[in-house]
Amino acid sequence: MDRIVTALAYDKKVRVFIALSTNTVNEAIRLHRLNLMSAMALGRLLTVTAIMSYMTQSESIAVQVSSEGPMKGVLAISDEKGKVKGYVTNNDYTTYGENITSLGQLLMPGKLMISRDFGLKEPYTGITRLITGEIAEDIARYYMDSEQTPTACALGTYFDDKGKLLSAGGYIIQVLPGTEDRILDEIEQRVSLTGNISKLIYDLETPENLLNFLFSDRNPEITGTHGIAFKCSCSKEKILDKLLTIDKEQLNEVAKQQSTIEAVCPYCNSHYHYHSKDILKIIE
Repeated sequence: MDRIVTALAYDKKVRVFIALSTNTVNEAIRLHRLNLMSAMALGRLLTVTAIMSYMTQSESIAVQVSSEGPMKGVLAISDEKGKVKGYVTNNDYTTYGENITSLGQLLMPGKLMISRDFGLKEPYTGITRLITGEIAEDIARYYMDSEQTPTACALGTYFDDKGKLLSAGGYIIQVLPGTEDRILDEIEQRVSLTGNISKLIYDLETPENLLNFLFSDRNPEITGTHGIAFKCSCSKEKILDKLLTIDKEQLNEVAKQQSTIEAVCPYCNSHYHYHSKDILKIIE
């Protein structure tokens, strides 16, 4: 079962968030028919967005990569219950060549924007430049730049030789204020020795095993377990409301030219159809 395990280590001086998100990412791949690199990008972003939703305890959080690269961008949104959704802006970049081996090639240059809704009038939004385009490093830099919080982040998607996703997940590790520098140094060393995080998540199978792999000798204490899943809240009524925000003259022209109008939810790729005569009645 996909889930996030929250924990404390080093006598409660370090907080740890570890996610297993294989089913969640596979559902995104199925709905959006993602190629391997797009699956890697959206998979990482869905995973870290779900983690951050529990870290911040906000009503919702949106993590967006806007890019000048071939992929154009990636967006993921999670509510406070770990229900995530998202999409890749451009899933077809074959015209850019076949020598693409990293997300940085597809997303750089670009920006990372994180918007958290705490139920106030306006969401809290922070923006930073991408430094690698690999997402995990960019998230860690965001926390350092925006919140001055030393953060380790690793995100992985592991595929077989045929491109089938076998596992997905990742972690965020943060030290609490006042933590000694020696603990920071030790965490950096441990993280650097984990190797291929994608393969490690596959081999260890569960968040609990990964927690013990990282910190079994540093008093890890699990403080919670939370489910995560890909779930979109769209409906025919909600998509219609979005459709009606289009310029009335333009919508009127389209409705007169065809008997039905199709609208697609960008988050889950669901297709909705509306009779043009009904649309015309609404906008008249």
